[in-house]
Amino acid sequence: MASPQYEDESINMVTTFIDNQAPNFHHVFAVPSSFNRNTMTYEPPEIRDLRETLLYQQQRARKYVDFTSDLTTCSWDQVHEELKKAQTAALESERRGRNPIRKAFRAIGNTSSILAPGLSALPDDLCILHGALALIFSLARHSELNRVKILGAFENVPNIIEMARNKAKTFPLDNDNPKSVQLHTKVRLLQDTLIKSFPPLINKLVPSGFLSSLHSPFGGWNIDKILDEVKTHADSVRICAEGLIEDIIVGSYSAQMTIKSQLDEILQQNRMIYMSLDAAHQGKTHLFTFLMDQLNVNTHGIGGLGYYLPPNTARGSVDQTDLVSMRGTTLLGYTAEDLLRIMNVNHLRITTDEIHVLRKHASLPAAEIDRATRGIMSAPAIKELLSVAPPASPDDVGPGPGVVSIEGHFDRTQITQVTALSYVCAVLSQALRQQSEQQAYMYNLQQSSSKSPTGPGSPTSPFGPPDSPFRPPTFSPSIVLTYFCALHTSSDDPLSGPQGLLRCLTTQLLLSLLSNDLISPSAPLDLPNLTSRGSQDGLTSEDDLVNSLNIHALSRLFSALVNTLPASTPIFIIIDSLSSYERDELNAESGGTLRQAYDAVLDALITSMDAGNIETGGNCVRIVITSPTRSRWLFGEEMDDFEGDKLGKGELGLEGYLLEGGRISLRGMGMGHGHGYNPGGNGVRGEKIRGVGIERASTLPAGHDTGKVGVMEGGASLDMGYQPGAAHDGTRHGQHQQEHVSAQYAYGAQGWGEGHDRRSSA
Repeated sequence: MASPQYEDESINMVTTFIDNQAPNFHHVFAVPSSFNRNTMTYEPPEIRDLRETLLYQQQRARKYVDFTSDLTTCSWDQVHEELKKAQTAALESERRGRNPIRKAFRAIGNTSSILAPGLSALPDDLCILHGALALIFSLARHSELNRVKILGAFENVPNIIEMARNKAKTFPLDNDNPKSVQLHTKVRLLQDTLIKSFPPLINKLVPSGFLSSLHSPFGGWNIDKILDEVKTHADSVRICAEGLIEDIIVGSYSAQMTIKSQLDEILQQNRMIYMSLDAAHQGKTHLFTFLMDQLNVNTHGIGGLGYYLPPNTARGSVDQTDLVSMRGTTLLGYTAEDLLRIMNVNHLRITTDEIHVLRKHASLPAAEIDRATRGIMSAPAIKELLSVAPPASPDDVGPGPGVVSIEGHFDRTQITQVTALSYVCAVLSQALRQQSEQQAYMYNLQQSSSKSPTGPGSPTSPFGPPDSPFRPPTFSPSIVLTYFCALHTSSDDPLSGPQGLLRCLTTQLLLSLLSNDLISPSAPLDLPNLTSRGSQDGLTSEDDLVNSLNIHALSRLFSALVNTLPASTPIFIIIDSLSSYERDELNAESGGTLRQAYDAVLDALITSMDAGNIETGGNCVRIVITSPTRSRWLFGEEMDDFEGDKLGKGELGLEGYLLEGGRISLRGMGMGHGHGYNPGGNGVRGEKIRGVGIERASTLPAGHDTGKVGVMEGGASLDMGYQPGAAHDGTRHGQHQQEHVSAQYAYGAQGWGEGHDRRSSA
């Protein structure tokens, strides 16, 4: 290892050679610089001057440099420590009230915000600047007169310089980017300016004698003059950095938009590919349908092929042309999703309507709820309408269709408002859904768990083996469709009027078919009963009429969808306040269009029940229509004295399906008819059917009491909390009592009730 003396001689020889001979090799070596033996590096003259200034002032003003023995190797911790000491001294002076001129020089602190962009970009390895800052803060600590002004100008500088490393990484030097080169050039100029400015600034701050220590170095704003050049370069660095950032943002946005356009193009190509594939699938589906049509028409009766014929109809008795007419000719290839998109009904709106009606119970007169409840739920026609039991045999297809009409005879001002009838309809629809789900679950569970040799699952069962085509399907829950006309009377409501009514019913029916897995959401629908009857001249197809939401096309579509239901699936349709659409003045303004649309709704219901007639083996369609006032259009003005039980089905249209006593009027039905309100109830007390255990109770919000619920033999009973024998004044209930509704269904004889206990409330 070489001795220190030999090493010093080597360093001197090399530095002498570089200083004297190196410029002859290249002019870059002629740049003025000085060699620092501590760091073994060449430094600019400015750094040498700053170092010499620090060393000189350290010797000259030793009392101010009591925190380190060498200012040139000062650390960041020492800088922060001196800053903290100076701030503590300033706070102490302020507390003692010995700072009379602080406000006058507060503006000097603004220079720190100007210096920030430039100082933050300085390299972190310039420890010489650390020493300069530490000396400045030490001077501030020892100079009570200038303490506040020095801190105002420099106390934020250390924090700014500490961020230099991260800032430098944000904008690395990029020789291909002129603005990046320009930024680093300006940072270098700022660095040189700071190094040049610190020596005279320190010399100005350090008092040279007794008189100098009495005068402020900031007199005449000399500090601003010293820092003017620093401010200029710092501002240029800030502007350049902002421009570079803006270019980066613009470039990033441009690149992002380019990527987005490319992605959009890719997505568009994917859509085209998907549409091509979908068109191919639809084409194959149309081809399959066409070939099957031809095969069924041309080879009818061969190999078991042929169309479904009504019961007791011989195939040989049907002509070939009749078979073609029995096949649907419209909406070929349409799926359930297509029809839902055409209907354009938000299914949440339907649920919201029902909830809105239920929440109205508190604002409805108790007397009207009493009248509607007793008048409806005590009617035999309602009990018959709700009596739907699971099939007892393969030939059991249900009790057939039926209609019940209820006229409230309320004040005509309520024709467009929610009434007590609306409230009862909402409760009834909820109870029907709950009852049907429980009924279907218990029936299917009973069928699947039967272990008897002749049970439904055995080969010897009258239902046939499990894979037998004659075996009946599992019992599906009832389908409940509701529409509250009073909530859709506004002219700006897209679901108002007869057209909105049919769209809502069709949407609910499609969703029910989908939820019960009776149809596929994406497979083309098979609507064998839907044929084009739109325009007699053939200029407008049924497809176009459905897409344009033609009221007559919607009527035909609804009845065709009802025909797709299995024979064992009951469907309940509850239409409340239909008389809200019986507006003679609006009908006159529309030239009779409103009445035609109204009749189209009735046609849809009649056609659905025609298909649902038990005599043709169709579905069980059961309809409840309410009117807050006397209905004038439902059965026609000439039907005022009509008695529903005197006419046969099909003779007078809708009224032909009225059940016995099915036209219910609440006129004159007041309080106090032998029924009393029982305020002492303690919730739903449903009667239990031993062995089957089916009970469903639909109640109003928690906290409301209901009376005893009765159970009808083979049917359903809904009691609204009234019991006989209790006195009632017929005028009012207690302030804190409200009407409550409970519903319970028990099912009777066929396949359900043999040997079960049944009870009934009075």
